Amino acid sequence: MGSKKIVFLSGGTGTPKLLQGINSLIDPQDITIIGNTGDDWRYYGLYVSPDIDSIIFTLTNLIDVTKWWGINNDTFNMVRMLRDFLEEDIWFNLGDQDAGLCLYRTWLLEQGMSLTEATKKLTKRLNIKSKVLPMADQPIRTMIRTENELLHLQEYWVRYKGELEVLNVFFEGDLSITTPEIIKEIESAVYIIIGPSNPVSSLGPIVAISPIRNALRTSNAKKYAISPIIGNAALSGPTGKFLHAWNYETSPIAVGKLFRDFLDGIILHESDKNLEKATQKLGIKALFGNIVIKNHNDARRLINLILEEN
Repeated sequence: MGSKKIVFLSGGTGTPKLLQGINSLIDPQDITIIGNTGDDWRYYGLYVSPDIDSIIFTLTNLIDVTKWWGINNDTFNMVRMLRDFLEEDIWFNLGDQDAGLCLYRTWLLEQGMSLTEATKKLTKRLNIKSKVLPMADQPIRTMIRTENELLHLQEYWVRYKGELEVLNVFFEGDLSITTPEIIKEIESAVYIIIGPSNPVSSLGPIVAISPIRNALRTSNAKKYAISPIIGNAALSGPTGKFLHAWNYETSPIAVGKLFRDFLDGIILHESDKNLEKATQKLGIKALFGNIVIKNHNDARRLINLILEEN
């Protein structure tokens, strides 16, 4: 198909599903993936970047496709040992091989590397040809306000299994800065694809960074989102709860509203053709197809739907 630079915005589990098999469709060197770091936190002394690592594991075919996080067939001996020794709740499961990668990242950061530099080092060691860039080098945290507590996203979703009522979702940290690499990639892209991830907690932190949002608005790239919602049901995760906390309905239209200032189009499920006029009122073109991604073929079909449209 020739050289056409594509930038993906990625977070959670939805976009990694989309990324499976892209190397057989697009030259890996034409692909840049901007990853959410709002989930990043230190566990057990290690700097863990869950969404960045899901991208890395997907591109190296290491991802556990039953969960879409962690490494396939990983063991959990470290966490099991910690549970034996520590008199506290060990609620975050981190696989042994996964922990090894996080240990290496932590060591690189402690040597003075930025998160971007450390990520480049990791991807080079794993022979990943595409660019994987964290959305920022400074810490930004996705926080969940419940009735009784303020929780980091991982606490809310993993420790409390997403069962608590959500009053608000917001981002802590300096949202006025990103890296020069991010802006350069957005400005030079031919296509920008916003993956089918939670629009609040997985993609929200990326586009909340003002220079990223401004670059998305002014970029000449064709910008398409893939809905993570069919009808009034999210495909996975706490998408509905988080949208409601922001006073949006659980609907593909909410995705359009959140990103309307830079989107050209959105891919909706074929059963949502009744939403075409509502999408057009937002100034966004609607494309229709099966947005459920079960395998490589589904992922390639969705990407081709965008590429063949332009």
